Amino acid sequence: MIPVAEPIPKKEIDLELFTFIERYVTNRLRWEVLTFFSYHPHTQKTAYQIAQQIGCSYRALRSELGDLALLGVLYKVNLTEYPAYQLTMEPMLRNQVLKFARD
Repeated sequence: MIPVAEPIPKKEIDLELFTFIERYVTNRLRWEVLTFFSYHPHTQKTAYQIAQQIGCSYRALRSELGDLALLGVLYKVNLTEYPAYQLTMEPMLRNQVLKFARD
């Protein structure tokens, strides 16, 4: 008798998370930035500090951070001559970033 494989259980797609990824996680660097902020949601770092932590080019990162700030995912803080970035406090976007890393 040939064993019959059991069907793979289907996992329901989280449409909000799917939409978030499609809209905001458009390249590998954004993936890294959003993953960083999901693991450090209360941190406030400069572009240079973030580049060092995730191991990427500072120049490439500056542009992505600026774009994510314009999109409202990050908040740009100008306390010194070098702006710092932190995760938005807007509940819907913040929750999606946090969920992004978990899933």
